[in-house]
Amino acid sequence: MTTVTTTGQTVVAVDHVTAAAALGLSPSRLRHHVRLGDITPHFSGSKPLYLVTDLERFIEQLPTHPEHLPSA
Repeated sequence: MTTVTTTGQTVVAVDHVTAAAALGLSPSRLRHHVRLGDITPHFSGSKPLYLVTDLERFIEQLPTHPEHLPSA
């Protein structure tokens, strides 16, 4: 998932909203995974940044089949 921009620069980290979009998640769902410890942001001041390699690792560790809720 290493990203190269149109200017030819390699992107190593992205902000919260961009990370969520790259993963196909909402920002709130990404925050949920952060709270669970599934992915850890780095901070520049108070701004969370996510390494592209961490996003790749997060996706690779997700189940390959959907989880189903138990029947009521």
